[in-house]
Amino acid sequence: MIDKFLKNLSMHSCSSFLADSKIGLEKESLRVDKNGTISYKMHPEQFGSSLTNRYITTDYSEALIEAITPPCGSHNEALRYLDNIIGFVYKNLDNEYLWPASMPCIIAGDKSIPIAYYGHSNQGRMKTTYRRGLGNRYGRIMQVISGIHFNYSFSDKFWELYSEFKSSDKNIKNFKSQQYFIISRNLLRNGWIIAYLFGCSPAVCKSYLAGKKTTLDSFDEYTYYEKYATSFRMGDIGYQNNMEENMGVHINYNSLEEYSKSLDEAIKKPSSEYNKIGVKSEGYYKQLNSNILQIENEYYSTIRPKPNLKLTERPSKALLNKGVEYIELRSIDNNIFLNAGIDEDQMYFIELLIIHSLFINENKIYSEEYLEIKNNLINVAHNGKEKNFKLKINNEDILITDVMKKIFMELKEIANMMYVITKDEKYKKSITVQEKKVENQNLLPSNLVINSMINNKMSFYEFCMENIWKQNKYFSNIQADNNIEKILREETKLSLKKKDYLESNNVESFEDYINKYYKD
Repeated sequence: MIDKFLKNLSMHSCSSFLADSKIGLEKESLRVDKNGTISYKMHPEQFGSSLTNRYITTDYSEALIEAITPPCGSHNEALRYLDNIIGFVYKNLDNEYLWPASMPCIIAGDKSIPIAYYGHSNQGRMKTTYRRGLGNRYGRIMQVISGIHFNYSFSDKFWELYSEFKSSDKNIKNFKSQQYFIISRNLLRNGWIIAYLFGCSPAVCKSYLAGKKTTLDSFDEYTYYEKYATSFRMGDIGYQNNMEENMGVHINYNSLEEYSKSLDEAIKKPSSEYNKIGVKSEGYYKQLNSNILQIENEYYSTIRPKPNLKLTERPSKALLNKGVEYIELRSIDNNIFLNAGIDEDQMYFIELLIIHSLFINENKIYSEEYLEIKNNLINVAHNGKEKNFKLKINNEDILITDVMKKIFMELKEIANMMYVITKDEKYKKSITVQEKKVENQNLLPSNLVINSMINNKMSFYEFCMENIWKQNKYFSNIQADNNIEKILREETKLSLKKKDYLESNNVESFEDYINKYYKD
């Protein structure tokens, strides 16, 4: 039916504005020393303040650096921006390197992982305390898994005309939010395809599991793997919200109001398990609170509908006030074979998948389907390459290859439409590249990792170290874009001024600040 829909859409003026969307990339990477051990150095001064720098910050750990591009008008611009940020990072590191994989380097237990420090402003203390709480709740090791986030927004002009095309009676803010939640639900439904096609973490250092029992296979003395795995990061040894789900918390993607309400309820609902940790002892905060979620971001999801957020704003409150302004796809592994961890083919394909998610299915997700979605992703992450592997869809077992054929067929229709609009052949090419992976699994990044390890008789650690030197050489020699480099240097200085301002203007105690945050 999508061909008929697209035919009607292409005759409407809104279709031409599909080319005006914005793309942003975020890439997380662990800083390591020459031996591949996690860095214990503070966030380099050359990058300014991790609290206020828009382009270079940290995630969970002080060593987990995050490169963030602004919203860009093309795939090439976003990738070029990311390359330049990583190049800037490399040029300012002191005998350090960026770990190329999503699964972390050799870890000497939880305590070896330094929690990110953001200074002594209330905003900075809150971010650090939140991370301390994550460590106390789930352990620090799983928090240093890294990946790539793909941010995407349609233009305001598209939404204005698409609202007209859909004969909507909603105002633009509410219409946009409604449509972004349709996209989010469909990306959840089909999120397994990201793990299958782009998963690049089928192996992990044994130190990651810290001696815990596991069903993973032993590759060698130092490495666990699974023959048919695509992405451990998205599997049940990655970052999952099992604890929250066991407590009966399910975040509702059926509307903006339901999404915000379900997050808020989880933040307010006490947890007997987390209460055992305690919140504060002798002035020292172990976590922000003992509720099921400390803040909204604690709920891990592959998709986040997002507003343009200010530092001091609560995400759920900002969503209600501003509506959804873009979506963040969070399920992408760092591709070890690519210098930036992602390439244009992948970006074009993901964009098509997002557009596809807007057009195919407006149905809401209820508990039974939610369970199917979760299980499909985990099963693909661990066993997706098995012969005759089946997905569970609407309580029916369907071959994964048959589902992908259907999705590819629909994506080709959209690619043809995008070609008419943009004259860009890369949309069509991106599908061809992915089809070849399905026809020949040896082309999948996950198989490339395992086969490289087998052929070169390398552990996962040795394989990653080999690629560190390749990426270091690339980024150390990259020809910097002078305009981007200037922006990064200016942002460094500005971020330090912003941080100093926040620290010198703490007008209330940290306790009062936290209480006000939740009250608001």
